[in-house]
Amino acid sequence: MEQLGTRWRTWARSSVGCVGPVLDPASSELQTVLASLALTLFRERSLKADLERLVRLTCRVIPSCASGSVALLVEGEPSTTAVSDRVAMELDLIQYDAGEGPCLSALGGQTIRFGVLQGDQRFPHFAIGAADQRIRSVLSTPVRHDEHIVGTLNLYSRLPDGFDREAERVADIACAEVATAVVKAEVYRKAHEAHGQLQQMHDDEVQIAQAEGALVAIHACSSTQARALLEHASHSNGDTLVQVARRILAAADQP
Repeated sequence: MEQLGTRWRTWARSSVGCVGPVLDPASSELQTVLASLALTLFRERSLKADLERLVRLTCRVIPSCASGSVALLVEGEPSTTAVSDRVAMELDLIQYDAGEGPCLSALGGQTIRFGVLQGDQRFPHFAIGAADQRIRSVLSTPVRHDEHIVGTLNLYSRLPDGFDREAERVADIACAEVATAVVKAEVYRKAHEAHGQLQQMHDDEVQIAQAEGALVAIHACSSTQARALLEHASHSNGDTLVQVARRILAAADQP
């Protein structure tokens, strides 16, 4: 646990380039929560479940945070993948519909801290929707993987200035874990595809072996001769061995 706490303090220094104090080393409670943030991603098998756990935990780490979401780029367009509650989803949709907002701006690579009631005119349409939801401040942080921006972490507060420098650092760490979750999901997807391919190869070999056995019984030949018959039929018809085997098994099943 202490090693993880050290890892987060080192990461905060190097990644955000901050000047001044980083997360308080004496805050064992905060270190424990941040360690949980890292470990929580390895408990689920789906990306959505991982990110939902991450968003909820991040909202708990930052006391002023009321709602949160993760939006990932899908074919070049942002799409909300995980939310802590309905409010976060509605705030994301407002930005997509208006084509403006801190979430979309953070896709440019900069962390966006936006005060709804502070006279900031950057996102007028979003500000109206946020005020309707009683949201007073927003923190949107880009999620990076291999030097590319793959999405944003969006945190919403009901306080006028709900996110300070420490909140930004926690959000940076959470974004690193979002990237980890995305990578893990890709690994699972590839592993699942590989497993499916291996299973198909196994099933094909079983059918070929069954067809060979049928030929041995029908023609009173050896297994080597049965295999030769299969290969000859395959070459003659331009079919694969498994296609020939399936036809033989289908014929053998006939009365």
